[in-house]
Amino acid sequence: MNAFCVSVIIPTFNSGALVTQAIESVFAQTLPALEVIVVDDGSNDDTRRRLAMYEGRVRYLFQENKGVAAARNLGLREAKGELIAFLDADDVWHPRKLELQTAAMRGLAMIGTRLFDWPGKIPHVDEGSVQRVAWDRLAVRNYFVTSSVILRRDVLARAGTFDTHLHGPEDYDLWLRIAQVVPVGNLMLPLTGYRTTPGSLSQQGVNMRAGLRRILRKLDQRNAWRGRWLLRRKAYSYCNFACAYMEGAAGRPARGLAQLAESVFWYPLPYRRREVRFSLARLRMWPMMILRLLGLRAPVRA
Repeated sequence: MNAFCVSVIIPTFNSGALVTQAIESVFAQTLPALEVIVVDDGSNDDTRRRLAMYEGRVRYLFQENKGVAAARNLGLREAKGELIAFLDADDVWHPRKLELQTAAMRGLAMIGTRLFDWPGKIPHVDEGSVQRVAWDRLAVRNYFVTSSVILRRDVLARAGTFDTHLHGPEDYDLWLRIAQVVPVGNLMLPLTGYRTTPGSLSQQGVNMRAGLRRILRKLDQRNAWRGRWLLRRKAYSYCNFACAYMEGAAGRPARGLAQLAESVFWYPLPYRRREVRFSLARLRMWPMMILRLLGLRAPVRA
């Protein structure tokens, strides 16, 4: 497996000042991709003008604004590669990403990587281990970031493409469908530069919760749990826990406390250590949320 068979899909919307950085990080790869497809989702900034310099090197596609899921699906329909790699317009890749990631893909149909903060220093990397992600782990929390993912194009014939009715974590919905039919995992190296921008979905707790709940209901509808009722409750619980953290970090502790209470209702048992950043996470969040509600502790902007 090598990067010469990789189609890179970059959706963009009014990110003219950033998307060129994403493109340059693809051209800087130690193993070049087969093609770079930029799907402009109805931008009204200077995106088209900025991309003119890449004529002949980048396939530029324009569509009326339909959302990132539709933009990625258009890229998928046009892609020619055996492998598909996704890159958001505000993120970048480590220069060795395609080289190391495709080499580590043996036995997997989809593989992600770890992240590093961007803008920032490009980390030094060497060989890294691959960590498989079982479906029951993925059903509780998302272990993949879209800009890190490479997948085999043929698996989409079985799992489908992005759900354009989801205006939230539509990538997570696809990863769940893929993990039901093929092995997936992460290369444990920081190969994807991730930028947090104002208004990003991770900072929109209400929208995130609506999207996650819709994904979980889709799992209910196709009986994906197969009788594992405790796993289902844990997944619904973790959805509320994640949104509680977002609401608290965004300075909305009252909403955060409500989400935290609902999380405990769904699944009062402790989460596994690998599922949270610190042990007894929910128990330790209660006093922090209350202090923020009383104005005795400043919110931490995520």
